[in-house]
Amino acid sequence: YWIGVYFVGALVAPLHEYAQAGVWILALLFSFPIVKLVREYFLYVLKAGHVAVMAELVTKGSLPEGVSQLAWGKEKVQKTFKEVSVLFLVDRLVAGVISAINGIMSRMGGAFSSIPGLSSLVQFANLVLKFSLTYVDEAILARNFVTEKESVWESAKTGLVLYAQIWRQILGTAMILGFIAILLYIVLTAALLVPFLGLAHILNLPQANLAGIAGAVVFAAVLKFAIFDPWTLANMIVVYLKETQGKVPDASWESKLAAVSKKFRKIQEKAVS
Repeated sequence: YWIGVYFVGALVAPLHEYAQAGVWILALLFSFPIVKLVREYFLYVLKAGHVAVMAELVTKGSLPEGVSQLAWGKEKVQKTFKEVSVLFLVDRLVAGVISAINGIMSRMGGAFSSIPGLSSLVQFANLVLKFSLTYVDEAILARNFVTEKESVWESAKTGLVLYAQIWRQILGTAMILGFIAILLYIVLTAALLVPFLGLAHILNLPQANLAGIAGAVVFAAVLKFAIFDPWTLANMIVVYLKETQGKVPDASWESKLAAVSKKFRKIQEKAVS
């Protein structure tokens, strides 16, 4: 989208001194409803279906015969959540609670930042932590698809409590995956710089160097999203379901989460009702 905006801006720039700026302003305003629509449909329907398929493959090894993954995943999401609005709300609340748990982890690491020489290391660790725990909420979402006897709210509550109980095991895998993700993104960006810079100069684009760098950065992100992210998601789901299998939620952890997260208390209320 933004690469297209750049090219349109470059084309209209000769027409008026403010034409290019106008294109960017309109593109920015126009992007909000588009992003909202794409996010609601893609992230909360298609991606949830993808998670449902992965959860089924992890727990049962295969899908029912004679049905496509897309159709089966969509049907599973509709059966479990009934409405997209419910899926959206569950996902947002779960993500908020995970953010609170991860914030506690970051503060624990921040205690070492005052030690000379460790400040940069702690900052890098927090960056890796942010990247690595991107898919924890999807892993908890996967639990909804394998615990059909529980309501989506009860499953979300239990899933969060279990995550808090086993966060050390999850964190180990997540940190490795997060580090690989950052390294892969850097390598992809570096590898794409030369061809994109060359293309920008061949097309004689204004600010060709900037356009080439922007193209490499964006395309590297697209490749990472298309190739690496599904593998990362699958690993997080496998680790989470394996580590939580047979575990009983600890009431003391539920109390701790309720004390630090308003969103967790809301999940509790909905689980009861």
